[in-house]
Amino acid sequence: RSTSDTTGLETLAGSLEWIEGDLAAAGSERALVAGCDAIVHSALYHPGGSFRGGEGDLLTFVETNVVGTLRLIETARSADVGRFVLISTCAVHEQILDDRPLDERHPCVPTTHYGAHKAALEQFVYSFGLGQGYPICAVRPTGVYGAAHPIENSKWFDLVATVVRGEQVVCRKGGKEVHAADVARAVELLLRADGIAGEVFNCYDRYTSHYEVATLAQQLAGASGPIEGGPTRPRHEIETGKLRALGMQFGGEQLLASTIEELVAGVQAH
Repeated sequence: RSTSDTTGLETLAGSLEWIEGDLAAAGSERALVAGCDAIVHSALYHPGGSFRGGEGDLLTFVETNVVGTLRLIETARSADVGRFVLISTCAVHEQILDDRPLDERHPCVPTTHYGAHKAALEQFVYSFGLGQGYPICAVRPTGVYGAAHPIENSKWFDLVATVVRGEQVVCRKGGKEVHAADVARAVELLLRADGIAGEVFNCYDRYTSHYEVATLAQQLAGASGPIEGGPTRPRHEIETGKLRALGMQFGGEQLLASTIEELVAGVQAH
């Protein structure tokens, strides 16, 4: 996009070519795929900003994201692009069964149009990969965290800022999380791994409660405000053995702590 932030990539300017594209603009994908070895597709039209609930007009949302993605896949195949990785989401699973693992074979029952459109695209990953032998796969990140640019756009920044100021916080929520760097590492594995055609991979590190984030921030900042609530736990854990079998190692508690340290430093710099 013309508004994309390329901060941090300045040293690679001589070896990168930026091509503006639009899922809704038929034909714009041809310049993008020309000469590519692989495509990682993370583009999403969501005019409301948020993933869940930000779909806007449903027909436009579906036509842009579903039809636009199919157009991109077909163009990639025609151009002999050798690998296609679709960024899906854990939101394909909302109604979760208690009698089986939450792995890649668990039935997909989304409760949002965002999750539904990703689940629909995964069906085409199966048909292109298993039915036509195209080396396409999908990866399902959970909630993604990390130090954003600018830092105040980071997940948990407001919570950390409140803690650093020594003010009271109430923490009764949490979520299934994976660091952005781990998502990138998973994609790198899938770009190189054998036997990925028509496969889907869960991408999840750990459940992180807001209480844990606040406690870490308080320790790192040397703050002393009250933290009310307590650590929360997930009802279901996502199985990631399929991705780990390819060699994936997640950052775990160490990566979480270093990220909170970055957020604390960002708050203090403000």
